[in-house]
Amino acid sequence: MERYRAQELQYDPSYLLAGGVASFLLNILLFRFVSPSVSACLSPAYTRLPRHVRAEWDDRFISNVNALVSIALSSYTLLWDAGMHEDRVWHDTFAARLACAVVVGYMAADLACMVAWCRVSRGEMAGYLFHHAATIYAYYFISAYGVLCYFGMLRLIAEASTPTVNQRWYFDKLEYSRSRPLVVLNGFLMVATFFLFRMCAMPVYWFQVWQVAGSEAVTRLGHIRAIMFVPTFVLDVLNTFWFYKMCRGFVKAIRTLKTPIKDMERKTV
Repeated sequence: MERYRAQELQYDPSYLLAGGVASFLLNILLFRFVSPSVSACLSPAYTRLPRHVRAEWDDRFISNVNALVSIALSSYTLLWDAGMHEDRVWHDTFAARLACAVVVGYMAADLACMVAWCRVSRGEMAGYLFHHAATIYAYYFISAYGVLCYFGMLRLIAEASTPTVNQRWYFDKLEYSRSRPLVVLNGFLMVATFFLFRMCAMPVYWFQVWQVAGSEAVTRLGHIRAIMFVPTFVLDVLNTFWFYKMCRGFVKAIRTLKTPIKDMERKTV
C-alpha cells in the first residue's frame, strides 16, 4: 500500500514558478547586458560585428551558460544520487526537478531572444522550434511531477557538446582560418563530443526505456509516459541531421587542409 501511494502523481509547479521564471529572467539579463560587456572585453572584434551577428553571439553566450549549468546538475544527479538508478521511473530529486525547470526557462528565453533580436532563417527557426518545443514539453512534466528524472538527466548530459559547437561559430564570425590548429582542434572536439554525448547516448537511452516500458511503474504515469518517446524521438531525428551536416563540414575542412600540403609538395619537387 505504501508503495502505491509513493507512485501517485502529484502536481507541484513550485520548481517551474521559482527556477523556471528565474532562469527566464536571468537569461534575458545575460543576453541583453552581461554578454555584450563580457564579449567586448574577451574579444574586441565583437563590437565591430553587425548588430544581428552580435545578437546571435549573445544568444550563444547564454547557450553556453545553460550548458554548463545543465552539465553540472545532470552529472551530479547521475553520479551521486543512487536512488535514481534504483527507481528510474518514480524517484524524485530536488536537483533534477530544478535542472528541468531551469532548462524550461532557458528554452523560453532563447526563443524570445531569437524572435525579438536575432536574424534566423525560416529553416533554422523551424528546427529550433521543434527542438525547443520537444524539450519544454518533456522537462515541464518532469519538473512539475517529479517523475522520470533519471531519463531527463540522461538526456540533459548531451549539453556537454554545446560549447564546442558554439565555439566553432565564434571562430567563423571572427574569421579565424580553418587551418589554424586551435580551430582544427575545436572541430575535432566538436564532432567527438557530439558523437559521444548525443549519438552514442541514443542507444543507451532507448535501451533503458525498453527495460522499463510496459512495467506497472510506467503504466501508472498515464499520458505522461509519452515524454519518454515523443520528444526524444524528435530530438534524435534533429541530432542525427545536425551530426550529418557536422561530419560533412569536418570532412570538407580536413580536405582543404590536405590540399595546401599537396601543393607545397609539388612545388618542392
